Amino acid sequence: MAVPAAAVPAVAQEAGQWFGRAVLVTLSSKSVKLEDRADHTVSVTEFDGAVFNADGKPFLDKARYQVVDLTDAGTSSGGHKTFTEADGSKVFAKYVLKDAKPKEFRGTFEFTGGTGKYAGITGRGEYHVVQVSDTALWDELRGEYKIPGTVGSSRPEPAK
Repeated sequence: MAVPAAAVPAVAQEAGQWFGRAVLVTLSSKSVKLEDRADHTVSVTEFDGAVFNADGKPFLDKARYQVVDLTDAGTSSGGHKTFTEADGSKVFAKYVLKDAKPKEFRGTFEFTGGTGKYAGITGRGEYHVVQVSDTALWDELRGEYKIPGTVGSSRPEPAK
């Protein structure tokens, strides 16, 4: 039996600005020295923590925040971010380090996809990380996002 399109609820596109504040702790780090040039090291570091929406909005508020950092010393640093909300919906992002000073890191991120209520998400922004100890970091993320509208989605209408 076919259900008329008018009987299936449509969810409007959601878009907005996001200001996230997060705390991360280092779970593991592995570095390998390469012999192709002086002081050449590659490393992978895993972080885990939590992010909340500093504006009090529902987007990525009180979500788990995981980061995998990939660094090729002297050439590049970046990695992947995963945000997981309590309902299991996920947002994925990739990031690139643009500026590093002792214990302070700035760069850009781009949302690359999501699951659940965040399926199809796009957007981008900037981050600012401050290392507060050997294993703890503070991260501020500012950006914009867009979640496409869907037909027959279980995604709730965004709060206005």
